Amino acid sequence: MERKQSPLKNGNPKHDLTVDEARKGGKASGNARRQRKTLAQIGDMIGGLDIKSDKNREILRKAGITDEDMINDVGMMFRLNLKAQSGDTRAIELLSKLRGQFKEQISTEVSEVKPLVDLTKRSKNGETN
Repeated sequence: MERKQSPLKNGNPKHDLTVDEARKGGKASGNARRQRKTLAQIGDMIGGLDIKSDKNREILRKAGITDEDMINDVGMMFRLNLKAQSGDTRAIELLSKLRGQFKEQISTEVSEVKPLVDLTKRSKNGETN
């Protein structure tokens, strides 16, 4: 019996791209990665800014947040907490993830899967039911 050839040749997948196309793809990937990093840094900077709205500052003050802790990230967590308390399941999940309470785990247990068609049973003419 002849062995089928692996889709990998010398450990590298076969590609239909030319060298120039692959180079352009690599450059685009690098640009996208740098852009995501820059946006994350800007998000961190904005999150660390003080809350300017007197209304929002008063709401947080009534909740027991000190003036030095009144930054945008704290305000967003407070609002997210309010949505979670009202029953918003997406807010509950996000808040749990942010607080480190909810860790996504992949189950490695194999459950019994029942086939849709029993291929072991054949009719008189050789066809499956």
